[in-house]
Amino acid sequence: MNLFVRGFFRGAALFSIFVLFSVWSLFIGPADNVRVFLYYGFIAFFLGCGSVIYHVPNWSPLKRIITYYMATLVTVFPVLLVLTYDAARFTTDAAEAFITFNMLQLLAPSITYSVSAILKIYGGKYV
Repeated sequence: MNLFVRGFFRGAALFSIFVLFSVWSLFIGPADNVRVFLYYGFIAFFLGCGSVIYHVPNWSPLKRIITYYMATLVTVFPVLLVLTYDAARFTTDAAEAFITFNMLQLLAPSITYSVSAILKIYGGKYV
């Protein structure tokens, strides 16, 4: 199975979990929770699709990290802006969301690299 298909199925699996949360929330809670769960589902979908970037053969780790950052900047960051949109405070919210996004982007590659190194040491295979 090629990387594109694997990424799509990873993203779709994560998205379907949040859709189930959204439907469940529709029956037991306020409608605002439904919207939030769907936005989180889109974020999870894009992150799941982008996770296969780390499995591209013949790419250096730096190229993988930069490519993943750019992919998430184009896909996840706009969803974060829509999720935190408030007309009265949009400029401060956008700056805050960008700072938070970049802080998470510094943590994600280091955690992913650490986990993959541990799996490689103990003979684990990538999922």
